[in-house]
Amino acid sequence: MKLFFDDATFDGQLQRTVAKCDHGMANAGECLTIATAIEPGDRDSWHRAFSEFASELRRKAAEAERAGHTVTARGYYLRATEYFRNASFFHRDDLDADELQESYAASRECFAAALPNLPFPVTRFEVEGADGPYGGYLALPDPAPEEAVPTVIMPGGYDGTAEEGYPLLVEAAGRGYAAHSFDGPGQGGTLYEQRVFMRPDWENVLPPVFDALASLPPIDESRITLLGRSFGGYLAPRAAAGESRLAALIVDPGQYDVGGAMKDRLPPELVERIAEDSPEASAAFDALLQVEPLRQLFLPRMTAHGAATVQDYVRSLLEYTNEHYAERIGCPTLVCDNETDLISTGQGQRLAEHLRSPTDFVRFTAGEGAEGHCEGMAAVVFFARAFDWLDRTLSRG
Repeated sequence: MKLFFDDATFDGQLQRTVAKCDHGMANAGECLTIATAIEPGDRDSWHRAFSEFASELRRKAAEAERAGHTVTARGYYLRATEYFRNASFFHRDDLDADELQESYAASRECFAAALPNLPFPVTRFEVEGADGPYGGYLALPDPAPEEAVPTVIMPGGYDGTAEEGYPLLVEAAGRGYAAHSFDGPGQGGTLYEQRVFMRPDWENVLPPVFDALASLPPIDESRITLLGRSFGGYLAPRAAAGESRLAALIVDPGQYDVGGAMKDRLPPELVERIAEDSPEASAAFDALLQVEPLRQLFLPRMTAHGAATVQDYVRSLLEYTNEHYAERIGCPTLVCDNETDLISTGQGQRLAEHLRSPTDFVRFTAGEGAEGHCEGMAAVVFFARAFDWLDRTLSRG
Protein backbone atom coordinates (compact mmCIF):
# COMPACT_ATOMS: atom_id res chain seq x y z
CA MET A 1 0.00 0.00 0.00
CA LYS A 2 1.45 3.35 -1.05
CA LEU A 3 0.66 6.39 1.09
CA PHE A 4 2.77 9.17 -0.42
CA PHE A 5 6.31 8.34 -1.59
CA ASP A 6 7.31 6.11 -4.52
CA ASP A 7 10.38 5.11 -2.49
CA ALA A 8 9.21 2.12 -0.45
CA THR A 9 11.53 2.84 2.48
CA PHE A 10 10.51 6.49 2.78
CA ASP A 11 6.85 5.58 2.42
CA GLY A 12 7.13 2.78 4.95
CA GLN A 13 8.59 5.09 7.58
CA LEU A 14 5.93 7.71 6.88
CA GLN A 15 3.29 5.01 7.36
CA ARG A 16 4.96 3.96 10.59
CA THR A 17 4.31 7.44 11.98
CA VAL A 18 0.80 7.70 10.55
CA ALA A 19 0.01 4.43 12.34
CA LYS A 20 0.29 6.31 15.63
CA CYS A 21 -2.64 8.60 14.82
CA ASP A 22 -4.98 6.24 16.70
CA HIS A 23 -3.01 6.78 19.90
CA GLY A 24 -2.46 10.53 19.70
CA MET A 25 1.19 10.47 18.61
CA ALA A 26 0.56 11.67 15.07
CA ASN A 27 -1.96 13.38 12.85
CA ALA A 28 -2.51 12.33 9.24
CA GLY A 29 -2.80 15.88 7.94
CA GLU A 30 0.40 16.92 9.68
CA CYS A 31 2.25 13.86 8.37
CA LEU A 32 1.23 14.54 4.78
CA THR A 33 2.18 18.20 5.17
CA ILE A 34 5.62 17.14 6.42
CA ALA A 35 5.92 14.73 3.48
CA THR A 36 5.37 17.51 0.94
CA ALA A 37 8.47 19.27 2.31
CA ILE A 38 10.67 16.22 1.77
CA GLU A 39 12.71 15.68 -1.36
CA PRO A 40 12.27 11.98 -2.21
CA GLY A 41 15.37 9.98 -1.35
CA ASP A 42 17.06 12.89 0.45
CA ARG A 43 17.63 11.96 4.09
CA ASP A 44 18.69 15.49 5.04
CA SER A 45 15.43 16.96 3.80
CA TRP A 46 13.61 14.19 5.70
CA HIS A 47 15.36 15.18 8.91
CA ARG A 48 14.80 18.87 8.31
CA ALA A 49 11.08 18.54 7.55
CA PHE A 50 10.25 16.33 10.52
CA SER A 51 12.44 18.17 13.03
CA GLU A 52 11.24 21.63 12.02
CA PHE A 53 7.60 20.60 12.29
CA ALA A 54 8.28 18.90 15.63
CA SER A 55 10.08 21.99 16.93
CA GLU A 56 7.06 24.13 16.13
CA LEU A 57 4.78 21.68 17.94
CA ARG A 58 7.08 21.79 20.96
CA ARG A 59 6.85 25.59 20.97
CA LYS A 60 3.05 25.43 20.75
CA ALA A 61 2.95 22.84 23.54
CA ALA A 62 4.88 25.07 25.92
CA GLU A 63 2.62 27.99 25.05
CA ALA A 64 -0.51 25.90 25.66
CA GLU A 65 0.91 24.65 28.94
CA ARG A 66 1.53 28.18 30.17
CA ALA A 67 -2.06 29.03 29.32
CA GLY A 68 -3.37 26.06 31.27
CA HIS A 69 -4.51 24.08 28.20
CA THR A 70 -3.04 20.82 29.41
CA VAL A 71 -4.89 18.49 27.04
CA THR A 72 -3.79 20.53 24.04
CA ALA A 73 -0.22 20.65 25.35
CA ARG A 74 -0.22 16.87 25.82
CA GLY A 75 -1.23 16.32 22.21
CA TYR A 76 1.44 18.67 20.89
CA TYR A 77 4.11 17.02 23.03
CA LEU A 78 3.13 13.49 22.04
CA ARG A 79 3.14 14.27 18.33
CA ALA A 80 6.44 16.12 18.64
CA THR A 81 7.84 13.03 20.39
CA GLU A 82 7.08 10.88 17.36
CA TYR A 83 8.09 13.43 14.73
CA PHE A 84 11.46 14.01 16.42
CA ARG A 85 11.98 10.24 16.60
CA ASN A 86 11.28 9.83 12.91
CA ALA A 87 13.42 12.84 11.98
CA SER A 88 16.62 10.93 12.70
CA PHE A 89 15.58 7.58 11.24
CA PHE A 90 17.90 7.81 8.23
CA HIS A 91 20.85 9.05 10.31
CA ARG A 92 21.13 6.04 12.61
CA ASP A 93 24.29 4.87 10.85
CA ASP A 94 26.41 7.29 12.93
CA LEU A 95 25.87 7.38 16.69
CA ASP A 96 27.73 10.68 16.89
CA ALA A 97 25.62 12.42 14.24
CA ASP A 98 24.06 15.65 15.49
CA GLU A 99 20.88 14.76 13.59
CA LEU A 100 20.51 11.58 15.66
CA GLN A 101 21.63 12.85 19.05
CA GLU A 102 19.67 16.10 18.95
CA SER A 103 16.47 14.54 17.60
CA TYR A 104 16.58 11.67 20.07
CA ALA A 105 17.12 14.02 23.02
CA ALA A 106 14.26 16.24 21.84
CA SER A 107 11.97 13.23 21.45
CA ARG A 108 12.66 12.11 25.02
CA GLU A 109 12.22 15.62 26.39
CA CYS A 110 8.85 16.03 24.68
CA PHE A 111 7.65 12.68 25.97
CA ALA A 112 8.73 13.58 29.50
CA ALA A 113 6.82 16.85 29.19
CA ALA A 114 3.67 14.97 28.15
CA LEU A 115 3.72 12.52 31.08
CA PRO A 116 2.16 14.75 33.78
CA ASN A 117 -0.87 15.40 31.57
CA LEU A 118 -1.64 11.84 30.46
CA PRO A 119 -5.03 10.37 31.45
CA PHE A 120 -3.31 7.47 33.24
CA PRO A 121 -0.09 7.32 35.29
CA VAL A 122 3.16 6.78 33.38
CA THR A 123 6.53 7.08 35.06
CA ARG A 124 10.12 6.71 33.95
CA PHE A 125 11.27 3.24 35.02
CA GLU A 126 14.89 2.13 34.80
CA VAL A 127 16.21 -1.39 35.32
CA GLU A 128 19.84 -2.23 36.04
CA GLY A 129 20.79 -4.87 33.50
CA ALA A 130 23.94 -6.93 33.21
CA ASP A 131 25.41 -4.46 30.70
CA GLY A 132 24.03 -1.20 32.11
CA PRO A 133 20.70 0.47 32.84
CA TYR A 134 17.73 -0.16 30.56
CA GLY A 135 15.59 2.96 30.44
CA GLY A 136 11.86 2.79 29.87
CA TYR A 137 8.39 3.63 31.11
CA LEU A 138 5.83 1.99 33.35
CA ALA A 139 2.13 2.62 32.84
CA LEU A 140 -0.59 1.68 35.32
CA PRO A 141 -4.36 1.62 34.82
CA ASP A 142 -6.39 4.48 36.29
CA PRO A 143 -8.16 4.11 38.59
CA ALA A 144 -5.84 1.51 40.04
CA PRO A 145 -7.65 -1.78 40.70
CA GLU A 146 -7.77 -3.07 44.25
CA GLU A 147 -6.10 -6.31 43.20
CA ALA A 148 -2.64 -6.75 41.67
CA VAL A 149 -2.65 -6.13 37.94
CA PRO A 150 -1.44 -8.22 35.00
CA THR A 151 1.46 -6.66 33.15
CA VAL A 152 2.87 -6.59 29.61
CA ILE A 153 6.60 -6.09 29.04
CA MET A 154 7.67 -4.86 25.61
CA PRO A 155 11.26 -4.25 24.52
CA GLY A 156 11.98 -2.31 21.36
CA GLY A 157 12.89 -3.65 17.94
CA TYR A 158 15.82 -2.81 15.68
CA ASP A 159 15.23 0.91 15.39
CA GLY A 160 12.52 1.95 17.84
CA THR A 161 12.67 3.69 21.21
CA ALA A 162 10.95 3.18 24.54
CA GLU A 163 8.97 6.34 23.85
CA GLU A 164 7.66 4.80 20.64
CA GLY A 165 6.08 2.10 22.81
CA TYR A 166 3.45 4.59 23.99
CA PRO A 167 0.61 2.98 21.97
CA LEU A 168 1.08 -0.20 24.02
CA LEU A 169 0.84 1.83 27.23
CA VAL A 170 -2.46 3.32 26.05
CA GLU A 171 -3.92 -0.03 25.00
CA ALA A 172 -2.80 -1.78 28.18
CA ALA A 173 -3.91 0.86 30.68
CA GLY A 174 -7.30 1.12 29.03
CA ARG A 175 -7.82 -2.61 29.56
CA GLY A 176 -6.70 -2.70 33.18
CA TYR A 177 -3.13 -3.87 32.52
CA ALA A 178 0.17 -2.37 33.56
CA ALA A 179 2.77 -2.10 30.79
CA HIS A 180 6.50 -1.53 30.58
CA SER A 181 8.19 -0.32 27.37
CA PHE A 182 11.98 -0.28 27.52
CA ASP A 183 15.22 0.06 25.57
CA GLY A 184 17.38 -3.05 25.83
CA PRO A 185 20.87 -3.59 24.39
CA GLY A 186 21.21 -2.06 20.93
CA GLN A 187 17.97 -0.09 21.26
CA GLY A 188 17.06 3.57 21.79
CA GLY A 189 18.89 5.30 24.61
CA THR A 190 20.77 2.16 25.61
CA LEU A 191 22.47 2.33 22.21
CA TYR A 192 22.45 6.07 21.47
CA GLU A 193 23.61 7.24 24.91
CA GLN A 194 25.37 4.26 26.52
CA ARG A 195 26.75 2.61 23.36
CA VAL A 196 25.56 -0.82 24.50
CA PHE A 197 25.18 -2.91 21.36
CA MET A 198 22.66 -5.53 20.32
CA ARG A 199 23.14 -9.03 21.71
CA PRO A 200 21.47 -12.33 20.77
CA ASP A 201 21.20 -13.91 24.23
CA TRP A 202 18.07 -12.23 25.51
CA GLU A 203 17.55 -15.13 27.89
CA ASN A 204 20.11 -13.16 29.94
CA VAL A 205 18.54 -9.74 29.32
CA LEU A 206 14.97 -10.32 30.50
CA PRO A 207 15.40 -11.74 34.06
CA PRO A 208 16.44 -8.46 35.76
CA VAL A 209 13.56 -6.66 34.01
CA PHE A 210 11.13 -9.32 35.24
CA ASP A 211 12.58 -9.16 38.76
CA ALA A 212 12.30 -5.37 38.95
CA LEU A 213 8.66 -5.35 37.86
CA ALA A 214 7.66 -8.33 39.99
CA SER A 215 8.93 -6.53 43.09
CA LEU A 216 6.43 -3.67 42.65
CA PRO A 217 3.24 -3.94 44.75
CA PRO A 218 0.80 -3.19 41.88
CA ILE A 219 2.20 -5.99 39.69
CA ASP A 220 0.85 -9.54 39.74
CA GLU A 221 4.00 -11.62 39.36
CA SER A 222 1.99 -14.61 38.16
CA ARG A 223 0.49 -12.69 35.22
CA ILE A 224 3.42 -11.07 33.42
CA THR A 225 3.41 -11.31 29.62
CA LEU A 226 6.25 -10.61 27.20
CA LEU A 227 5.38 -8.90 23.92
CA GLY A 228 7.88 -8.64 21.06
CA ARG A 229 7.15 -6.68 17.89
CA SER A 230 9.27 -6.26 14.77
CA PHE A 231 12.80 -7.43 15.69
CA GLY A 232 11.32 -8.05 19.11
CA GLY A 233 9.65 -10.99 17.42
CA TYR A 234 13.07 -12.65 17.63
CA LEU A 235 14.21 -11.20 20.95
CA ALA A 236 11.08 -12.10 22.92
CA PRO A 237 11.02 -15.85 22.13
CA ARG A 238 14.74 -16.09 22.87
CA ALA A 239 14.12 -14.32 26.18
CA ALA A 240 11.09 -16.49 27.00
CA ALA A 241 13.18 -19.62 26.48
CA GLY A 242 15.12 -18.68 29.60
CA GLU A 243 12.31 -17.23 31.73
CA SER A 244 9.94 -19.86 33.10
CA ARG A 245 7.95 -17.33 35.16
CA LEU A 246 6.21 -15.75 32.16
CA ALA A 247 2.45 -16.24 32.01
CA ALA A 248 2.26 -15.67 28.25
CA LEU A 249 4.23 -14.64 25.15
CA ILE A 250 3.07 -12.63 22.12
CA VAL A 251 5.24 -12.05 19.05
CA ASP A 252 4.48 -9.99 15.94
CA PRO A 253 5.88 -11.13 13.63
CA GLY A 254 7.36 -14.28 15.08
CA GLN A 255 10.94 -14.86 13.94
CA TYR A 256 12.65 -18.23 14.13
CA ASP A 257 16.07 -17.84 12.54
CA VAL A 258 17.15 -14.29 11.69
CA GLY A 259 20.64 -15.28 10.58
CA GLY A 260 19.28 -18.01 8.33
CA ALA A 261 16.82 -15.54 6.79
CA MET A 262 19.71 -13.20 6.02
CA LYS A 263 21.64 -16.00 4.30
CA ASP A 264 18.58 -16.68 2.15
CA ARG A 265 18.67 -13.07 0.95
CA LEU A 266 22.38 -13.01 0.08
CA PRO A 267 23.86 -14.12 -3.25
CA PRO A 268 25.13 -17.72 -2.97
CA GLU A 269 28.70 -16.63 -3.70
CA LEU A 270 28.65 -14.41 -0.61
CA VAL A 271 27.08 -17.05 1.60
CA GLU A 272 30.02 -19.31 0.79
CA ARG A 273 32.44 -16.60 1.98
CA ILE A 274 30.83 -15.65 5.32
CA ALA A 275 33.49 -17.47 7.35
CA GLU A 276 36.37 -16.54 5.06
CA ASP A 277 38.97 -14.32 6.74
CA SER A 278 40.46 -12.32 3.91
CA PRO A 279 40.46 -8.71 2.69
CA GLU A 280 38.89 -9.93 -0.54
CA ALA A 281 35.90 -11.53 1.21
CA SER A 282 35.37 -8.46 3.39
CA ALA A 283 35.51 -6.21 0.31
CA ALA A 284 32.98 -8.41 -1.48
CA PHE A 285 30.51 -7.94 1.36
CA ASP A 286 31.16 -4.21 1.66
CA ALA A 287 30.44 -3.83 -2.05
CA LEU A 288 26.77 -4.27 -1.10
CA LEU A 289 26.92 -0.78 0.40
CA GLN A 290 27.25 0.67 -3.10
CA VAL A 291 23.56 -0.17 -3.66
CA GLU A 292 21.56 2.56 -1.89
CA PRO A 293 18.67 0.42 -0.58
CA LEU A 294 21.21 -2.08 0.80
CA ARG A 295 23.22 0.75 2.28
CA GLN A 296 20.10 1.93 4.12
CA LEU A 297 19.50 -1.64 5.28
CA PHE A 298 22.97 -2.56 6.48
CA LEU A 299 24.63 0.56 7.91
CA PRO A 300 22.17 1.28 10.76
CA ARG A 301 22.08 -2.40 11.70
CA MET A 302 25.87 -2.62 11.64
CA THR A 303 25.87 0.35 14.00
CA ALA A 304 23.38 -1.31 16.35
CA HIS A 305 25.57 -4.42 16.46
CA GLY A 306 28.86 -2.55 16.74
CA ALA A 307 30.01 -4.23 13.53
CA ALA A 308 32.72 -2.53 11.46
CA THR A 309 31.96 -4.35 8.19
CA VAL A 310 29.01 -5.98 6.47
CA GLN A 311 30.70 -9.35 6.82
CA ASP A 312 31.11 -8.83 10.58
CA TYR A 313 27.43 -7.94 10.81
CA VAL A 314 26.32 -11.01 8.86
CA ARG A 315 28.52 -13.23 10.99
CA SER A 316 27.08 -11.79 14.18
CA LEU A 317 23.54 -12.25 12.88
CA LEU A 318 24.05 -16.02 12.63
CA GLU A 319 23.86 -16.10 16.44
CA TYR A 320 20.35 -14.64 16.30
CA THR A 321 18.38 -17.83 16.13
CA ASN A 322 15.60 -19.45 18.13
CA GLU A 323 16.57 -22.89 16.90
CA HIS A 324 16.93 -25.13 19.97
CA TYR A 325 15.44 -22.32 22.07
CA ALA A 326 11.84 -22.25 20.84
CA GLU A 327 11.29 -25.74 22.23
CA ARG A 328 12.17 -24.48 25.72
CA ILE A 329 9.35 -21.93 25.87
CA GLY A 330 6.79 -23.15 28.38
CA CYS A 331 4.09 -20.47 28.44
CA PRO A 332 1.06 -20.08 26.13
CA THR A 333 2.13 -18.20 23.02
CA LEU A 334 0.42 -16.12 20.34
CA VAL A 335 2.49 -16.03 17.16
CA CYS A 336 1.53 -13.43 14.57
CA ASP A 337 2.55 -12.92 10.98
CA ASN A 338 1.30 -10.94 8.00
CA GLU A 339 0.53 -12.09 4.49
CA THR A 340 2.38 -9.10 3.00
CA ASP A 341 5.29 -8.73 5.43
CA LEU A 342 8.48 -8.58 3.35
CA ILE A 343 10.63 -8.57 6.49
CA SER A 344 9.36 -11.69 8.23
CA THR A 345 8.96 -13.79 5.05
CA GLY A 346 7.03 -16.55 6.78
CA GLN A 347 9.22 -16.78 9.87
CA GLY A 348 6.16 -16.66 12.11
CA GLN A 349 4.84 -19.95 10.78
CA ARG A 350 8.25 -21.57 11.29
CA LEU A 351 8.40 -20.38 14.88
CA ALA A 352 4.89 -21.64 15.63
CA GLU A 353 5.75 -25.06 14.22
CA HIS A 354 8.69 -25.43 16.62
CA LEU A 355 6.88 -24.44 19.80
CA ARG A 356 5.83 -27.14 22.24
CA SER A 357 3.82 -24.85 24.51
CA PRO A 358 0.12 -24.10 23.82
CA THR A 359 0.29 -21.99 20.68
CA ASP A 360 -2.13 -19.93 18.61
CA PHE A 361 -1.17 -18.56 15.21
CA VAL A 362 -2.75 -15.62 13.38
CA ARG A 363 -1.87 -14.21 9.97
CA PHE A 364 -3.10 -10.66 9.44
CA THR A 365 -4.34 -9.72 5.98
CA ALA A 366 -4.64 -6.77 3.64
CA GLY A 367 -8.36 -7.40 3.52
CA GLU A 368 -8.75 -6.28 7.14
CA GLY A 369 -6.70 -3.14 6.51
CA ALA A 370 -3.68 -4.60 8.31
CA GLU A 371 -1.24 -4.89 5.44
CA GLY A 372 2.51 -5.02 5.97
CA HIS A 373 5.11 -5.32 8.70
CA CYS A 374 3.52 -5.14 12.16
CA GLU A 375 0.17 -4.52 10.47
CA GLY A 376 1.30 -1.30 8.82
CA MET A 377 -1.03 1.58 9.61
CA ALA A 378 -3.52 -0.63 11.48
CA ALA A 379 -1.81 -1.25 14.80
CA VAL A 380 -5.22 -1.14 16.49
CA VAL A 381 -6.13 -4.35 14.63
CA PHE A 382 -3.13 -6.08 16.17
CA PHE A 383 -3.75 -4.75 19.67
CA ALA A 384 -7.39 -5.79 19.63
CA ARG A 385 -6.51 -9.35 18.62
CA ALA A 386 -3.56 -9.57 21.01
CA PHE A 387 -5.31 -8.29 24.11
CA ASP A 388 -8.46 -10.33 23.48
CA TRP A 389 -6.25 -13.42 23.27
CA LEU A 390 -4.43 -12.36 26.40
CA ASP A 391 -7.68 -11.81 28.32
CA ARG A 392 -8.75 -15.36 27.45
CA THR A 393 -5.33 -16.81 28.24
CA LEU A 394 -5.18 -15.13 31.64
CA SER A 395 -8.85 -15.92 32.29
CA ARG A 396 -9.86 -12.26 32.32
CA GLY A 397 -12.54 -12.35 29.65
